[in-house]
Amino acid sequence: MGIINRFFLFVFALFLVMLSLAVLAMCLQIVPEHYWLNELRFALGRTETIAVSAAAFFLSLHLMLLSFSRQAPKTVSQGELVMVESSMGEVGVALDAVRGLVDKLVRDVRGVRDAKVKVRSARKGEGEPLSVSLALIIGQETNVAEVSAAASGLVSARLEKILGYSQVPVEVLITDITNAAPDRKHRVV
Repeated sequence: MGIINRFFLFVFALFLVMLSLAVLAMCLQIVPEHYWLNELRFALGRTETIAVSAAAFFLSLHLMLLSFSRQAPKTVSQGELVMVESSMGEVGVALDAVRGLVDKLVRDVRGVRDAKVKVRSARKGEGEPLSVSLALIIGQETNVAEVSAAASGLVSARLEKILGYSQVPVEVLITDITNAAPDRKHRVV
């Protein structure tokens, strides 16, 4: 649930708390009956009451539909750890370390001019433990299928060898095909 929907839920819950306290005060006769009946008649004659009722209806409908929706497993792409099983227990590997490794590997593939790497880790028990997205700029002299197959194969093989994750999904997107000379300066991530 996003931050906006959480805010809507907070406002709606606050509205329900205030409404239930008002009904409780009426039932226990903390507020005299002639007073709240007079106020209720006044409120029912106002257009603002209709607007608030319509807003509460649509807000409750939105929150109800939100409760039935399914979302994809949450993934993180910064600051989290990938857990690797070893004989001594679990070892945490920072996603930045995996991102740096994949960036170096992809830049060494023949025909790749530039690369942007995104590494995502799923929460524990939700989907694939690790996924990689590559946005590549390649040279005109290379074949797109060969470069993408070489990059994804190299990344999958090395991540399996180093981290022990088999079948890491690697998504390759070719963002540009250029004839510019390759930039061999590695950017700092």
